[in-house]
Amino acid sequence: MYREIWKKCCESVCQLSFYSSEGIKLLSITGFKAYGDFLVTDNYINKIYKATEVALRFVESDGFTEKVCVKMSMNEFKKRIIKDVDNKAAEFVAININLDVLKDIPSLKLNKNKVIEIGQPIALLGYQLEQDNLAIKTGILSSAFKQKNGLKYFQINSSIKQGNSGSPLVNAETGEVIGIIGYKLASITQSHKRMKQIINKNLAILKKSQGVFNVEEIDPVQVLIANQNQIKHITNEIYKTATMTTGFALDISYVHNLFEDFTDAEVSQSSMGLQIGV
Repeated sequence: MYREIWKKCCESVCQLSFYSSEGIKLLSITGFKAYGDFLVTDNYINKIYKATEVALRFVESDGFTEKVCVKMSMNEFKKRIIKDVDNKAAEFVAININLDVLKDIPSLKLNKNKVIEIGQPIALLGYQLEQDNLAIKTGILSSAFKQKNGLKYFQINSSIKQGNSGSPLVNAETGEVIGIIGYKLASITQSHKRMKQIINKNLAILKKSQGVFNVEEIDPVQVLIANQNQIKHITNEIYKTATMTTGFALDISYVHNLFEDFTDAEVSQSSMGLQIGV
């Protein structure tokens, strides 16, 4: 069963890698091709502020041999993001990747109007940490629930790591995508975010006091700043390698809703003689 899922889905899953202006790889997340010319991924890409370039990479069926890789500036990448008609904050992002070089990349089939049952076998395909090989993970659908934002999520018993955000959650029995693995739903992510906020606040306070007084030609404030930066680095390293034992995914129905609205908008504007750009 899982071998069939791999064969059916692996070539549609994308590694999105973000680079700084110096060419340093900042992080990678996962996405997948859907609806022919679109890439669906987690909305964490809206929080990557220092990246100037993004690489979209697809692999062969062995999971690591590069099939095609497209690089573009972050400015161009953001212009390709499909906007929600109502401008509502979504938990996912869809990007127009209507490029000739990506035409042969197959799209995944999304679940629509089919019953999703607790306990059914699932699989997720994605990249994690700094690894460039695609991997499949398996488990069951543990629970379904709604958050305070009114959106529906699935809980799975498969572990996830940084980089898995944006991975397709697949019904192992049908091969259809039923959800998108989310980034900010894990408690460890929230804890890491709060820790960084505390450290950044401490650094801001300390920097205001630099050079005010010295002890035997040593500025103790600079020592404290170095200490805080070291703690920040260690915190980031721990977060990168921490395993999130429970995964969460957004119901794929919201992707259908976005594209239905997008298609309606295209038809409406085309009838008025307008062109919709990417």
